[in-house]
Amino acid sequence: MKDKIKIAVSLCLLIVMGSFMLMGCSNSSDKVDGKLEFDSKMELKYAQNFSVDNYKGGYKMITLKDGSKYLTVPEGKRVPADLDADVTVLQLPLTNVCLASTGAASLITGIDALNDVTLTTQKRDSWYIDEVGAAMDSGQITYIGDYDTPDYEALTAKQPQLLIYSGMLDTHPEVAAKFKELGLNCLVDRSSDEQHPLGRVEWVKLFGILFNKEAEAQKLFDEQEKVVDSINATSTGKTVLAFYRTTNGACYIRNGGDYFAKMIELAGGVYYPANFNTDKGGTTKMDAETFYQTAADADYIIYIDFSSTEQLTQLSELVAKDPLFADLKAVKNGNVWSTQQSFWQVNATLGNMISDINTAITATDNSHDNLTYLYKLK
Repeated sequence: MKDKIKIAVSLCLLIVMGSFMLMGCSNSSDKVDGKLEFDSKMELKYAQNFSVDNYKGGYKMITLKDGSKYLTVPEGKRVPADLDADVTVLQLPLTNVCLASTGAASLITGIDALNDVTLTTQKRDSWYIDEVGAAMDSGQITYIGDYDTPDYEALTAKQPQLLIYSGMLDTHPEVAAKFKELGLNCLVDRSSDEQHPLGRVEWVKLFGILFNKEAEAQKLFDEQEKVVDSINATSTGKTVLAFYRTTNGACYIRNGGDYFAKMIELAGGVYYPANFNTDKGGTTKMDAETFYQTAADADYIIYIDFSSTEQLTQLSELVAKDPLFADLKAVKNGNVWSTQQSFWQVNATLGNMISDINTAITATDNSHDNLTYLYKLK
């Protein structure tokens, strides 16, 4: 009998203690519902153009380098009062997003969040990402007009929770102003400003927050970092130059401070020419003769394919653009490579592209014939 009483008392105590614990958890959750209490900062290894402050209760403040701020509010939680007027509130989940940044597309696809994208400013034939093409074919994603001339009436009717644009929006302030007038939230993807290739990949963490795919985002980033770490990046001493040519004959060489130059370095190459604008990203424009003088002695050349219609496959096609190219060392030795036309839509797998560059400049067998992001001009 005494044993039964002890058991009954113990059960009562457990029930009471459990109730208090549940009340404590509930009270703790209630305390941060609608309030911002700082918890920690997100660790970023390479990205320089955004930061994330984590708050208790799952709130997160995304701040872009240009000062733009976005507060993500977890599903079921209240929007905190007294927010600064310049903070854009994003109530999760986001299930109706307009995508106008091709650079962001692979990152969003890579974390299996494409189902939440419903609109795009890119036509079907401009996509090289199979999943995006399939989503447009099925009607899940609808073309809403070009990025600089979107169909505002349709956007107003569709009411996307967020528009994700590239930095090209900066050249069309009237479009950004119209979004503001219509009350449409817009986030500018600044991943293209990152000067380290893994910094561009690391933007997946930002999209992981927006689409509630943080674990998937961390996994994708870790995998790409692991690919880069596994490459034998001991300098081969081989010089590599990257450029593209416009239809009017101007040549654009990637600057030494550009992310593409960093990819070559991580792949074991030496960017050429040495010390070429190492404090700058982007490109430097040259006429054909100046380009020839600059590129004459590079061991390897990577031609960056911008064309959506004309894809080079032969060295003779490159030389046909300008006879001076025939005298370049890399052309004479058959060491000219081209990026695939999908190059501008592969942010999520830049680690794999670095691996391809490494193979291109080091392989002594036929392994370089089966690369994903590069191919050799024959």
